[in-house]
Amino acid sequence: MLEEGIHSDVTINTSNGVLKAHKAVLAASSPVFESMFLHDLKEKESSIIDIEDMSLESCSSFLNYIYGTIKQDEFWKHRLSLLGAANKYDIADLKECCEESLLEDINSSNVLERLNEAWLYQLSKLKKGCMMYLFDFGKIYDVRDEINSFFRHADRELMLEILQEVLTVWKPV
Repeated sequence: MLEEGIHSDVTINTSNGVLKAHKAVLAASSPVFESMFLHDLKEKESSIIDIEDMSLESCSSFLNYIYGTIKQDEFWKHRLSLLGAANKYDIADLKECCEESLLEDINSSNVLERLNEAWLYQLSKLKKGCMMYLFDFGKIYDVRDEINSFFRHADRELMLEILQEVLTVWKPV
């Protein structure tokens, strides 16, 4: 149905291409999409949705998730974009799947990015996982070169939480 565009009735403009979908499927999966088609918004009248903060490939993966046809490797490749879309379109189960997935492979090269994503999207399990990785496992030393840049751009409240965590685990000699 999605792949062949059978009876599609909505066009989605992405940052680099166009996709076709079905209003009923989108509305059933997301209260945000439902609202677009229920109320007198431009999307209802024009049957066009602008999702210009996603690439064609990422948005295609998003639609594949909604339609129940996403493959595991596709999900892993686009999970950060899917997380943003899940948050924007209020799809709680996708948001939870993304959080669980991002928890699985925290390492020194991605922990600060994941911590920022956890803060941005209010993902308490991911935030806790990142904090544990940094402080309980002592990996804060592995990211000391990147931490200065992170602090320059991090949210003030997030920095306060990190400082509180440091004080909690710090044991003076």
